[in-house]
This record gives sequence, structure tokens and C-alpha cells, in this order.
Amino acid sequence: MRQIAFLALMMLVAGVYGQPDEEVTLIPDSIEVTEEVEIQAEDTSTIPDSIEVTEEAEIPAEDAPPLTITIPNDPSTVLQVFFQALKTGDRFMISQLISSEGLDEIDIMLEILKENLDNATLSRLTTAGYTVTADEIDDWSPMDYLTCTIALPVMKSRYAFYEMQIGDYSSQGNKLIIPMVFTTASGVELSSQGVLLKEGNQWKVTKFMGLNSFP
Repeated sequence: MRQIAFLALMMLVAGVYGQPDEEVTLIPDSIEVTEEVEIQAEDTSTIPDSIEVTEEAEIPAEDAPPLTITIPNDPSTVLQVFFQALKTGDRFMISQLISSEGLDEIDIMLEILKENLDNATLSRLTTAGYTVTADEIDDWSPMDYLTCTIALPVMKSRYAFYEMQIGDYSSQGNKLIIPMVFTTASGVELSSQGVLLKEGNQWKVTKFMGLNSFP
């Protein structure tokens, strides 16, 4: 009986410990970990570029004027606004406030420029900051010459250090003669005279310091 019991015990032990280890596996756990990593990688790879696109879309055109612009008509205000436009190179405001006679004066300078347009002149214009060819200058109108010139840094610097005071002006029909004094921060004064011409119902600038002498 003891031998039979011993044999039965051995068979029981063999039944418990004699099975292969293939059932003890962590493969399902490792598959779940792999799937979770892949899902996270997909989620973090879809970062939008909409911020840069939005910023670019909000940048306005460099030379686009505001949608609503008030053009002054009081003589003193016209001169003050014109002066500030010269300081900042505001081509749009200058084009609105220059008179036809003022453009005629600029046309005289333009014709002289075209008649003397050689390599030396082009070199001088390039040094002053113009970025145009001889053919482009040949096609210029007086307004083109004016608006291109007042945007030059060297032109804006003529006015940057001055403040302007306007004196009592005299009227000659549709023309106003206005005394002006330009003063630097150090107290240096420069007297000048502006001329406004009434075209239609609008006062416009015919003469102003520096408009008869372009770089």
C-alpha cells in the first residue's frame, strides 16, 4: 500500500510540475503597451501650422492706405499734415495734398533729370536711395517722381529734426501765402514760405520747403 501511495504521489507531482512553461507568458501585455505607444505617436504628430498662416494673413499690404482717410481743408491743418507726411514718407497723403501747380514745378525738375540721365546721374540717384532704371525714369510722371522721392530716407531726414510754426497768412484770391519757421531742438531757426492753392473746394500745397530740390 505504501508503494502504491508513493507512486500516486509521484504521479500527482508530475502532473502539476511536469507541464511546459508556454502558458506563462506576457505577450498580451506587451501588445497592449505597443498599441498605446503607437496611438500616442499619432496624436502628437498632428500639430497645426495655423498660427503662422493666420499671422501672415493679417499682415496688411505695405503701401495700402487706411480704408477711411480724412483730408484736411483748413489751411494751417493742411500744412501741418503735409509736413508730417514729409517726415514719415506718407506718399498717399502727399499725393492728395499736392496741387496741380505744385506738380508743374516738379515736372520741370523731372524734365531736367531726363535730359541729363547718364551713368553718372544714375549712380547719384542710386546713392540717394532710388531703385529705378533709366527706362523707368523715362516713363515717370511728375506724381511718380514726387511719391518715389518723398519716401526716400534721405528726403525724410530733411524734416525729421524740425518743428514747424505757422505765421499769419495773406490771401491772394484762391492762393494763400503762409510764412513758416522751422526750428530744431537746439533752437536753430529756418524761415520759409509756403503757398496753398484752392482747387475746387480743397486747399492744396503748391510750394513747400524742399519740394524744389530733390536728391
